[in-house]
Amino acid sequence: MKLVIVSFVALLSVFCAQAQTDSIGVYALRNGEVSRVEVLNYTQTKISGGLKSKARLVFAGPTSQTRFNGTATFRLYFGTPSPYEVAKYYMFTPTYSVKDFSVGKFEVKKGDRLLTTATVSVIGSKVGAQQAEGVHIAYRALRNHVYEITVTGPAGEYCIMPIINGVAGYTGVFDFTIE
Repeated sequence: MKLVIVSFVALLSVFCAQAQTDSIGVYALRNGEVSRVEVLNYTQTKISGGLKSKARLVFAGPTSQTRFNGTATFRLYFGTPSPYEVAKYYMFTPTYSVKDFSVGKFEVKKGDRLLTTATVSVIGSKVGAQQAEGVHIAYRALRNHVYEITVTGPAGEYCIMPIINGVAGYTGVFDFTIE
């Protein structure tokens, strides 16, 4: 009887862990529907020279498939990623929260989206992608480890990015468009 109970508890914990694993990440809320936003990784790094140099990450394509009119709303779910997805979703483990994320704005150039991650000049330097200017971001905790982010701003290409230890974009971003 003990073996049956222990087996049942172990099986139940596997199902619960799978449910938590399936829901971690960034989800877009559009027209009453919820859809997962996949991680977008950069294809290359471009470094410009001169008196003011910039390091930019290049993301393929001029626009995102995740599109909003005027205001973008997302849910961020934190939990324990499966062993197969831990490298992809480490930023959603329970040790992190919505405070470890920011919204950046892409510069669209020659069919690609660029995210500036470092600026160096003779008078100083900045490292890490900066938060998008002219954008209002509202954070709301829905329950333990579940947050809602609402982004309002001018039309353009944006991304939600982890800013843990200054990684901003190097571990991937969650892209979206505001029209």
